[in-house]
Amino acid sequence: MKLFTVEEAEALIPELERIFSAVAELAARAEAKALALRRRDERGESDPAAAAIERAQIQFLAQSADERLREVVELGAVPKGVAPALVDFPHRLGGRDVYLCWRLGEKRLTHYHGFDEGFSERRPLPRGRPS
Repeated sequence: MKLFTVEEAEALIPELERIFSAVAELAARAEAKALALRRRDERGESDPAAAAIERAQIQFLAQSADERLREVVELGAVPKGVAPALVDFPHRLGGRDVYLCWRLGEKRLTHYHGFDEGFSERRPLPRGRPS
């Protein structure tokens, strides 16, 4: 497992923003197609061939989003959420392994939490910390 310095993790923020922007776009397109399909079904406008095509397109969009999230893993980070976008970076702080915690919209890494904790338990990084 790669351990990140704060600087190494922060250098990846622009790439994470691009990845999660793409994931959000793919998810929105899939959701719109699913909603349109449900509405046609509710109105009794069933066209089995068209519905099969729509379902295949939805599946393709979901797989594409998963592929983009795998890019986060390939960077060495851990995707923890999509809505909101959350990513953890393994880090050593005071001799203890923790996760640096990032949420979409944050331009710097300022918080961490333990491996057995989540976003709600995150704490501010100590000031003057070594990276």
